[in-house]
Amino acid sequence: MDHRGTGWDTTRAKRGQETDGVEYKFVSKLQFEADIIDNRFIEHGEYSGKYYGSSLDSVRSILQENKVCLLDVPPHRVQLLRTGEFKPYVVFVKPPPIEELRLSRRNGNVTRRRDGKGSAEPLTEEDFQEMITSAQVMEDNYGHLFEKIIVNEDMATAFRELSLALNKLETEIQWIPKSWVDP
Repeated sequence: MDHRGTGWDTTRAKRGQETDGVEYKFVSKLQFEADIIDNRFIEHGEYSGKYYGSSLDSVRSILQENKVCLLDVPPHRVQLLRTGEFKPYVVFVKPPPIEELRLSRRNGNVTRRRDGKGSAEPLTEEDFQEMITSAQVMEDNYGHLFEKIIVNEDMATAFRELSLALNKLETEIQWIPKSWVDP
């Protein structure tokens, strides 16, 4: 399966050897704000006074190349993509039960960033609780939009399960909403 993720639009200045359209698509603040108003972003945010966003046009560009576009989308934005134009296959990767989560993340030396300076700290009990709670909220509120749910007990198994699902997506007949083919 030929795939890639989207690039990012940004209002920050180009650095060193960066090429417009490769590392980032560099746009003016005025253009970025107009694109926000026109709902042209899957997601966007501001960091250090500069805008960053993943645009719908970047998804279209990948699809026009006959590639699969892989996205990590906030759940509240999935509905934006749920159209005949994009025909998304939505996979929700959720954490395992909290006991397994604690064990696997601690054994795997998984850390979190505490500050913008790159220092890392071990995950806390509050982090584990937040992962479980937010995953449950996502599933409760957006589960009807998921084609597949993968429990991330360990990375290798979750990756194999995702690969198998994507292979089936390419090789087997899939059901899609009638409105996607007959608007």
